[in-house]
Amino acid sequence: MNRRKRAICLAFLLLPILPVLGGCPKGSVTHKVTVAQHNFRFAVQAFQDAEISEFQKGFVPQDLHVKMQDAIGKVALAGIDLDNALAAGSPPATLKVKLDAIYSLLDSLLNDGILGVKNPSTKATLEIALDSIKAIIDGALIQVS
Repeated sequence: MNRRKRAICLAFLLLPILPVLGGCPKGSVTHKVTVAQHNFRFAVQAFQDAEISEFQKGFVPQDLHVKMQDAIGKVALAGIDLDNALAAGSPPATLKVKLDAIYSLLDSLLNDGILGVKNPSTKATLEIALDSIKAIIDGALIQVS
């Protein structure tokens, strides 16, 4: 992954969410989606770490590694967009659009990357990591629907 994409992913993971958490009542839709967003960051990082590890072991071909790192970079950017919407106090309908966009990117990551991995153990590891991210987004979507 090039330095720019790594910096984007790192910035996404390190963006503070405390101002958002402090500004919304506990139990509100915004609060619940913000908590999900916090968990989402860690799950995205876990996926990226797993993919890089499998690539370094030789189980992910270079072309798929590049595709998946590009896709996870786009997921990170969409996460920043969601962070900004949360910080702005956007209504649930706007948050739903942002979450749907992330879900679409995750589907693309599966179809254009993970499904091309030949090693069954590696493929299963990446699918589980991806499913963890999707479960978090599913939970957030329930809050805004």
